[in-house]
Amino acid sequence: MCGIIGYVGTDARARAARVQTAREAMTHRGPDDAGLWTDDAACLGSRRLAILDLSPAGHMPMTSADGRHVLVFNGAIYNFVELRAELARSIAFRSSGDTEVILNGFRVWGWDTLLDRLDGMFAFAIWDTESRTLYAARDRMGEKPFFYAHQGGALSFASTLTALMSLRGGSAKVSARALDAYLTYQAVPAPLAMFDGTAQLAPAHSLVFTPNGQLKVSRYWDLAFAPKRRVTEMDALDEIDQLARRSVAQRLRSDVPTGTLLSGGVDSSLITAIARQEAGGPIDAVTMGFDDPAFDERPFARTVAARCRVTLHEEVLTPGLVADLPAIVWQYGQPLADVSIVPNYYMARAARRHMTVALVGDGADESFGGYARPMIERAASTYRKLMPASLRRALGDALADRAGSRSSGPLRRRAALLAAAGAGSASMAFVYDRALRPIRSEVYAPSLLGAVNGWHPDELYEEAWARAVASDDVDRALYGDLTTYLPDQLLAKADVSAMAHGLETRSPFLGREIVEYAATLPTSLRLRRFTTKYLLKRVAERYVPREVLYRRKRGFVMPASDWLRGDLAPYAKSLLLAGPFMDRGWIAPDATRRLLTEHADGSRDWGQQIWTLMVLEIWARLSLDHSIAPSDTLGVVLPQGVAA
Repeated sequence: MCGIIGYVGTDARARAARVQTAREAMTHRGPDDAGLWTDDAACLGSRRLAILDLSPAGHMPMTSADGRHVLVFNGAIYNFVELRAELARSIAFRSSGDTEVILNGFRVWGWDTLLDRLDGMFAFAIWDTESRTLYAARDRMGEKPFFYAHQGGALSFASTLTALMSLRGGSAKVSARALDAYLTYQAVPAPLAMFDGTAQLAPAHSLVFTPNGQLKVSRYWDLAFAPKRRVTEMDALDEIDQLARRSVAQRLRSDVPTGTLLSGGVDSSLITAIARQEAGGPIDAVTMGFDDPAFDERPFARTVAARCRVTLHEEVLTPGLVADLPAIVWQYGQPLADVSIVPNYYMARAARRHMTVALVGDGADESFGGYARPMIERAASTYRKLMPASLRRALGDALADRAGSRSSGPLRRRAALLAAAGAGSASMAFVYDRALRPIRSEVYAPSLLGAVNGWHPDELYEEAWARAVASDDVDRALYGDLTTYLPDQLLAKADVSAMAHGLETRSPFLGREIVEYAATLPTSLRLRRFTTKYLLKRVAERYVPREVLYRRKRGFVMPASDWLRGDLAPYAKSLLLAGPFMDRGWIAPDATRRLLTEHADGSRDWGQQIWTLMVLEIWARLSLDHSIAPSDTLGVVLPQGVAA
């Protein structure tokens, strides 16, 4: 796990000092070592978090034995032991880690075969000194970030947008489309990035930059949900069990302390149980909870820890800790408003006191049907056939407010979700409302609507839906989540929150084998009645107490809506009613006042929308105005003499 950076252009040597300065903006990603390599056409830099081969032999940038190829690498190759054994028959190794496997694999197999053979999380770049060509790639699921800027005959890249902008220089103009996508979905989806002239390399994509300044970006892998395999439930359970166990064992390969992040949910509990067995000895686990019992899952984490005999370390998140929001938002380089960015940040900080590598449960929901949407879509397909379109639309409108309400009973909420999904087509139901999407046309300032010029962020989700190789609309919904919501929001959050504290997180459920196997399971086997993650829960029954598995899903979130009516309310008002935010020309001032007023008096719950705008304004003051610093507490936004 590292931070990588580079510049390719005819003035590479002259850019070396700037590359080095920009590299230091990523010290948190690699506190153990730093390196710089340059020739007359390329300059590569790296910050290293040492996980495998802690000796100087693991230093980066890493140069091949013949001096032709230079590599910078961020991530972990989980099948490196197997690949190394194969490569060692034809090429000598000078180190014992996974980095040199990429370098030698490129030399022996070539670019396309290398990408096909690697299983892991990665973002890396290889410079060929003879052909003057840069090769770069991002992992299949999008666990590791890769930002880049193509300017004429030059290419810049970095692990963080902040480092890239430092290297690139020049003015920082906000991309209207990226801003629109953030306000609609609470994250900036690849290939967009928050500043004009910058981009994110999308998951499962590679980049080749040639001497004539030509840039080629292409997809090297995709996940197919068809054809389906014929398998019994018991055979599927046994196969998932073995795949999960092998994936966990590979991710335990480390030369530093390794443990788990244990939320008390199905996924992290299963990972913790298997990790304890595969480790062959005691391991540590870290959990975080809240004073509000409605959000606190620590009792379930304690149950799992006791059953698995792991040492559990507990933390409690209180509203006061949100004062560090400037530091948290700064880590992302561009706004991301998932409400769990705060608890994830503190959980990673707590974990780093006990481990350098932590196994986590990310990806299980998307592969095994952990959300309500695939289940609702299965029912909606029949509903659309039986009910006239006009009646479906009327019922969807009538029950719209209940679809997202947790105050409604489970049966009413399911009926409302079904009515909402069935009101239109399956593809329309997949592009679901969150953040400002349902009120986009009402609250955007005319200048922002004019800047996007008729474009809508839904186009990115529609493209994912159309691209899916699937047997039904349930598969398309799962594919869509795996290629949009998961990498753009969840995995970005996981990477940044962990790397802020020099912690490497590894996700066994994102292994290639287990993802590809899950995709070929029939919908009838994956989803049973209203039990989410049916197969995974059945596997987990072998390891985890049932009371942990069969309960209402909570998610690792803080009670933001309540806090925005209480301790966080003064900060929200100070940020969103002040001149800087009002003058940006992004949100209509009257709309902002309405959201704050209606949320405060309890007539509407606009917590998600207010939180999205708060994060955006903090990011703007950090990255555009530079009126606050990452080291400032949130109190700096309050007027002088006003207490929170």
